[in-house]
Amino acid sequence: MKYIAKSLPKKGKLKNGDHFGFYEDEQVQIACVADGVGGNACDWKASEQACEDLVYFYKNEFADLGVREGIAQSLRKTFARIYWTKGQCEGMLTTLVAVIIDRQSREYFYFGIGDSLILKFEEGAIEELTPECEFRIQPDLLPSRVKSGGSLKEGTCFALMSDGVSTNRKNYKQEIALVLGSENWESKFDEIMYLNQLTQFDDMTLLLLKD
Repeated sequence: MKYIAKSLPKKGKLKNGDHFGFYEDEQVQIACVADGVGGNACDWKASEQACEDLVYFYKNEFADLGVREGIAQSLRKTFARIYWTKGQCEGMLTTLVAVIIDRQSREYFYFGIGDSLILKFEEGAIEELTPECEFRIQPDLLPSRVKSGGSLKEGTCFALMSDGVSTNRKNYKQEIALVLGSENWESKFDEIMYLNQLTQFDDMTLLLLKD
């Protein structure tokens, strides 16, 4: 799948509390969005670290377990490291949502922590894959958050976003669907993000995956 993404800090804010990541190799594609909790310390570091660690632990420690189990164990270790942070960033917290594609089997997996969102666009329907859940979950329980979505159908697309997007514009789902259905989706994506900036009240991040 190909992707496009943009992350914009709230106007006047020095550091963006959101972060996104995309990684691919011959076996897997990993797309993720994180939104650091602004009321806690180091929101910018929490989101950046979560996206980077998820990929790092998968590649370097858990890839041999297979895609689903490897991601599950990477998720556990990613949040354990956040929870155990000491010093000036102690107490930092973040949302994290991800879509993971097994490129060999064409099966996809996903998970959501916190109030960031994944939407699936398939055969004209829009489905929310990640209802809001708690931000702080015992690390040993996190692997069970990784779900299998089954085999990818032709034309299936995904949108991963922070709540700076999902709570900003009333018709955001329909606007994203227009982007994904456009032949010039990069230009349409920029147009939608510009419209979001006009009413922006929070850091906002949007990552789209298109088959």
